[in-house]
Amino acid sequence: MSRQPLQQTASAQAALLFALAGVLGLVTELALGTESPRPASVAANVAALGCGIAIRFSPWDRWPARATLVVVPLAFALIVVGGRLAPGAPTVYGVWFVVVFAWIGFWHAPRTALAFAPLGAIAFVAPFVGVGETPRGAITSVAVVIPAAVILGEVLATKMATIHRTQRDLVEARTLLERANLTDDLTGVGNRRRANSLLDSLQPGDGLVLLDLDHFKQVNDTWGHAEGDRVLSELGEFLGGAVREADTVARFGGEEFLVLLRGVGPQLGEAIGRLLAGWRTRGVGVTLSAGGAMHLATRGPDETFRAADAAMYEAKAQGRDRGVLEAAAPPAVAAHPA
Repeated sequence: MSRQPLQQTASAQAALLFALAGVLGLVTELALGTESPRPASVAANVAALGCGIAIRFSPWDRWPARATLVVVPLAFALIVVGGRLAPGAPTVYGVWFVVVFAWIGFWHAPRTALAFAPLGAIAFVAPFVGVGETPRGAITSVAVVIPAAVILGEVLATKMATIHRTQRDLVEARTLLERANLTDDLTGVGNRRRANSLLDSLQPGDGLVLLDLDHFKQVNDTWGHAEGDRVLSELGEFLGGAVREADTVARFGGEEFLVLLRGVGPQLGEAIGRLLAGWRTRGVGVTLSAGGAMHLATRGPDETFRAADAAMYEAKAQGRDRGVLEAAAPPAVAAHPA
């Protein structure tokens, strides 16, 4: 299926059918006819061709998908005009009704074709009402053509609805699988794979922050791994809610977390300070050390990561529970107030 909105793809197909009908009619009238061309018939076919062009270039993306159903009465009207101008019921007359209902079924929900059945029946017999002698079987054939066309439309609509539902289920399943592959089960933030992809996506002006829980081994040794997991889970929940929508958090490994702050610029130090201050208010009893580095166009993601990592270890060396920016950055740091 096309990646375009349904209304654009459906209208493009409808435009093609209108144009094809107009071209075939003109060829039949001008090139294959045994008599001189009938101006009214030529005009009707030119109108069909013009409708196809107008439909193709209309701004369907601004309108809901159901707006494309406007082409159905338009198609019926052109069929009626063509039937009025033709000498009797042409052999392809009923085919156009089948084509219209097939289009409805392909692009619209079940029961839409059924809803258009009365209008289709009226359009089918309209060319033969009040024009003198009615071609043999022209009106009675409506009892065959229209039900068959509607059934075809409904079968197509049901099949397409099933296909669309299956496609949606596959997309949702793929999305869930991709999310699971990039999510840390314990903390709910990105996992190591996600962290690596974030590093690859660094842009100049982005801030990279590495966070590490202080003395985390003591938590596991003293209170057990269940308590350690609880702290990690709470930190993941905190970080996920503390960053902006454009920012991303991932667990890099163990008790170390990576935060990518998009376009933070010179406010990196302030952003680190807010993260540390917010974590302290949680009252978990385990502090954080943070290192920050600004990604520059003159270096690769690995260099930025090493700069942030070195800054984090400097925060540990300075007494923990604080943030340090890379040595090349301005001296703004986020440290615990004395």
